Formats: sequence, C-alpha cells, structure tokens
Amino acid sequence: MVTEPLLRTVDLLGEQWMLLILQSVFLRVRRYDDIRVRLGISPTALSSRLAEAVRVGVLERVPYQSVNRVRHEYRLTEHGLALWQLLISMWTWERDWAVDRRIMLPDLVHIDCGQSTAAPLGCRDCGQRVWLSAVRAQRREPLLFFPAPAGVFAARTTPGWPPTRCFSSPPPWNCSAIAGPSACWPGLSLARGTFPNSSATSASSRVCFGGRLARLVELGVMRTAAATTRADARAYDLTAKGRAFFPTLAFIADWSRTRYPDTPPALTLTHRGHRFVPALLCHHCHTLLQRSRVHPH
Repeated sequence: MVTEPLLRTVDLLGEQWMLLILQSVFLRVRRYDDIRVRLGISPTALSSRLAEAVRVGVLERVPYQSVNRVRHEYRLTEHGLALWQLLISMWTWERDWAVDRRIMLPDLVHIDCGQSTAAPLGCRDCGQRVWLSAVRAQRREPLLFFPAPAGVFAARTTPGWPPTRCFSSPPPWNCSAIAGPSACWPGLSLARGTFPNSSATSASSRVCFGGRLARLVELGVMRTAAATTRADARAYDLTAKGRAFFPTLAFIADWSRTRYPDTPPALTLTHRGHRFVPALLCHHCHTLLQRSRVHPH
C-alpha cells in the first residue's frame, strides 16, 4: 500500500475520471444521475470513484428529499475545496499547450479587477510570481517507484462529452495523462536526471519507472539523450511544455502535505529559503486569487 503523501495524491488525482467528477462537483453538478449524464460515465465506474472520493475525504454525501425517498448528493469537503487551484492550473496549462482545443476553453475572469487572467503561479508568502527555476526540491529520502497495484478503477475508453462550458471542456485528458506518471518527476529533482539510477532499485520498479519516463517523452514534456555518465543510461530533461506543467505539480505536492499532515513528506519544495506555498495570481492586478473571486466566462 502506498503511504507517502505525494504518491497517494498522484494515485488519486492522476486518474482521469476522478478529476472530471471533482470538476463537475465544483461546477455544482452534485447529484449522481446528473454527474453520470454530464460525463457519459458508466454507473459502475461512477459509483466506485464517488466511493473513493468520499473515503479519502474530498467529497461527502449529503441527504436530500426526492419524491418519496431520501437520496444523497455529493458536496466538496474542505479538502476537496482546496483543490480549486489545482484544477485552474490544469486549465491554464491546457490553454497554453493543448492547441487542438484552445478555442474551446473559456476565459477565467478575476471579479475584483474585471479582467481575464492567465492565473500564473505565485508564492503565497511573498506574493510574487514564481517560475520553476526559483524553486528547490529537498528530498528527505529517495522516492521508490513500483508498478501500480491493481486498483478499484477499471480501464475505460474516452467518454462522450456534452457541450457544456467549464474550466476545461472537453475533459483534461492531456493533464491527467501527465499527472498520472508525474510521480517520477521528483526522482529527477524536478529538472533533470539519468535513468537507470538509484530511484529504481529492483527490476520491476525499473520497468515501471522507465515506462513512465517514456510516456512523458511521448507527451512532449521531457526530452531524452544518451547520458555521459554511463553507457547504458539515458539523460532526461524537461521541455518548455514540461516546465509549464510545474504549477500543477506544485499544487499536488502542497495539497498532499496538508491532506496527510501526520506523514512527513519525502519531498519539500522551497522558495527563497522557506517552504514554498503555491498560490495563483492575477497577472493584471498582481493580487492573490481567491476561490470565490474568479469564474469562467
């Protein structure tokens, strides 16, 4: 069983349907049948993911009266609401890098200044905009990567998607495809590294880790070349597309730390010598964005 906070979070949020279900509830589509129709998801798949979201504490079941019986709808908990910046960072990345659906994505409006904003990454403590190059990754211990255990989620095909406006329409398949294997990024110090190395200590973990790296190269977020240190090794580095995905990973890491406070994280991000607490900024008025003060348009 995975116990490290970051890997537990990637297991949960790197799953495509889970992201779409959370996105729906954020958009106040809260009832089972409404979510199923909106996403085109099978009852079995939806039920298993809703149960998992309730189990990990991002959704809660709330009773309501329906005709002659009491039914339940799904509401975001405090931990669930805290994911809003993660979803917006995915929306921002898709606007910049998913060229095939850029025109389908709505603008994000900052209510306080009335302007559409790209919602760049910032530091909650200093209030300044932050790039990957300004953040340092401190690892308490190496993260080990093993083949993912057989989970409760079955394989699925891309669903139909109704013509609805939301933070990411159509669904964020590109983002979840990257978030899934992104647990290997800390093993590359968020910037570059070689493989094989000590991050993969067994044959099975090397196969899994190598597969994830290959997927990231295929998606264009990493590039690879022959390493200069070992004849059998490959060097990996982030592309511009990969560096642009860093805000999403920063929010995943931060959420995992607050969601599982009793387990010391293997990875800590720092900025200017202090723990980095990511936030979203309005690039027009340069203030920190608040969840209740932004909306899609």
